[in-house]
Amino acid sequence: MVTDAYCSWEEEGFTVAILQDGKEDLEQMELGDGIITLSSGVRYSILMVTREEISLIMDRHMVSGESLGGAYLAAPDLVIVRSKGVTNMIDVVRDIVNSGEIALLLPRIGEDGALDIPEM
Repeated sequence: MVTDAYCSWEEEGFTVAILQDGKEDLEQMELGDGIITLSSGVRYSILMVTREEISLIMDRHMVSGESLGGAYLAAPDLVIVRSKGVTNMIDVVRDIVNSGEIALLLPRIGEDGALDIPEM
């Protein structure tokens, strides 16, 4: 289901809402900021980004001076994806959920909205 801002997908075990990046073609999305809600109600934050988009972000930071002039990119919920598109992103979420390791990989969103970052 697509709303104005989010693309939502629901299947047994989880729902994911991915913020659209402004592209009309969802299969061209290279950055997907999402919330995964398990059937238990537990929520996790995920930021899915292609390698190409990471390069563009770091190039912007080089110009803006952020992150030591684009020397690094850090995000607690970052998952690098090989292929663009919301279908691929949903496949990635499904694999993470089905792996049973979501709590080890992604920060949990607390009831107050704060991220509980897993220790590695």
